[in-house]
Parts: sequence; structure tokens; C-alpha cells
Amino acid sequence: MVLTFDVERDGHISNTQIIQSSGIEEVDRSALRAVLASNPLGPLPADYSGGKVSVQFYFDFQRH
Repeated sequence: MVLTFDVERDGHISNTQIIQSSGIEEVDRSALRAVLASNPLGPLPADYSGGKVSVQFYFDFQRH
């Protein structure tokens, strides 16, 4: 599954989107919850000139 989100200058996560589903709704929701549970992250470095960082995160789900 692939999830995207932005990290704002103050560390808050915004614009979360599932770009590619795992095909299992519970897994998708769980991955989204994991990202949102880390909100907020630390602020962006003071010498970073942008207002946000866009992240594309890959979750590799495997059943054993």
C-alpha cells in the first residue's frame, strides 16, 4: 500500500491520502492510523526554506 502526506513547518501532518490500497480495508485503515498517531512530528529544521515536506510512504504487508 502507498500513502502520501505532508509535514507542515510546525511538524503537523496534513493531506493524508491512500494512493494505492493494499486491497484489505482494515490494513489500509491501520496504516493511516499509524501515520496519524505520529502527529505531530518535530518541526522542520530552521534552515529548511520550504513550508512543508511531501512524503510518499510504502507499507509492505505480508501474511506469515
